Amino acid sequence: MIIQETSKGDIAILALYGRLNEYSANELAQNRPVRYPDQMVVIDLEHVDNVDEEGLEDIVYTLRHKRKASAVSAPAGDKPLRRFFETTNANELVQLFDDLDAATEYLENWQRDHA
Repeated sequence: MIIQETSKGDIAILALYGRLNEYSANELAQNRPVRYPDQMVVIDLEHVDNVDEEGLEDIVYTLRHKRKASAVSAPAGDKPLRRFFETTNANELVQLFDDLDAATEYLENWQRDHA
């Protein structure tokens, strides 16, 4: 898996490319913005071509320690991913959005409301 890190203001955007499984999710967990609890993070799954349940579980587990909001953006048509978030109640811990713009807008609004 390749992780491309960019930012928009105070929001770290981590675009993932390739395969997301329990092994590659460990690489994500070591990423600096993910490790710091006060860093707002969007994890962009648009370019992930293969996702397994263990990889998704690791994302949710990794982000649950954040003191500030986090979000995941995934293609709107990715029904298995959405079903995972709904059936595991992961959507109560991490917000899921159809695209990167919606995810970053949510975090910008969250930051403004909690300043």
